[in-house]
Amino acid sequence: MPAVPAPAKVLVSGVNGYVGIWVAETYLAGGYSVRGTVRSVAHAGKHLRDTFEKYGDKFELVEVADITAPGAFDEAVKSIDVVAHTASPFHMHADDPAEIIDPAVKGTVSILKSILAHGKDVKRVVLISSIVAVWTMIVDKPTTFTEKDWNEQAIQIVQEKGKDADGASKYGASKTLAEKAAWALIEEHKPTWDLAVLNPPFIWGPPIHDVQSADKLNTSQKMLFDILTCAWPDEAYDAPASGLGIVDVRDVALAHVRATQLPQAGGTRALLGSFYGYPQEILDIANALEPLPWAGLPKGPKPGSTKGKEMFINIDAAQFRRVYAFELRSIEDTVRESLEDFKKRGWVQ
Repeated sequence: MPAVPAPAKVLVSGVNGYVGIWVAETYLAGGYSVRGTVRSVAHAGKHLRDTFEKYGDKFELVEVADITAPGAFDEAVKSIDVVAHTASPFHMHADDPAEIIDPAVKGTVSILKSILAHGKDVKRVVLISSIVAVWTMIVDKPTTFTEKDWNEQAIQIVQEKGKDADGASKYGASKTLAEKAAWALIEEHKPTWDLAVLNPPFIWGPPIHDVQSADKLNTSQKMLFDILTCAWPDEAYDAPASGLGIVDVRDVALAHVRATQLPQAGGTRALLGSFYGYPQEILDIANALEPLPWAGLPKGPKPGSTKGKEMFINIDAAQFRRVYAFELRSIEDTVRESLEDFKKRGWVQ
């Protein structure tokens, strides 16, 4: 597909979410118009309208109460040039795997089928998937994953264990199955529009969505808060299985815009991340910041113990660098600005 420049109109599903609101902000700042969807305008509308007031009528809000319902997005996709689908659950505490798999898969299929039926102006769909749709969490040696890999392991664990599967496997299965469903639909229908998929790891950075307290942070940001406040058990800071990947929420949002503007992004999966390491290393990085944003910042259980420590799970992000061609924010900047935001909100002293 050709590039879709501003002032094209973009549909952002889940616009009140941690990622969705940043995606909308970045499109709007770049001259695009945005139609955002939320489950309840009465609940989410005021904060969104206040946030985007400066953009006037370039932002509009519509209600999609149940994203899994067939035809839920039929009206929302009309007169839209690009669809950015960010509405999908992210948590690790589902009891029944269907609690997280169904919204992810059915929500993705629902919006794509609405585009097929009613999105005659749509030229590109940008889907935010996850690195957990790519890599397997259980490996016995250092392993590097690419965009050609799929997390079949999580699907198998959920199929075998059901409710007894671990939360990470349930979430991994949800993202893997949802992305597979998207590509399968493209293959089956061969629409006039194409698909660009982003596969980020954990997403950190200052929130601009409506969040009133640290315990209401989304799963990814709450992880950063807990790491920095040493809320985890000591052994979780340097164990081989505790390695994690990070990318800044503002870079994920920019990648959506770049996916809209770059013809070569169509038909690709993009693995992106600015940092892959251990929680203790995050604390070490935070404590090395000058000036230190938070005087009471803990040093963690084992300062310096993970620098240069080999990761068991690694990614090859060559395709992202080749296709998207922009520099990601450093982990230092992401941690600094997150800490400053936590302090501004009074969540750390």
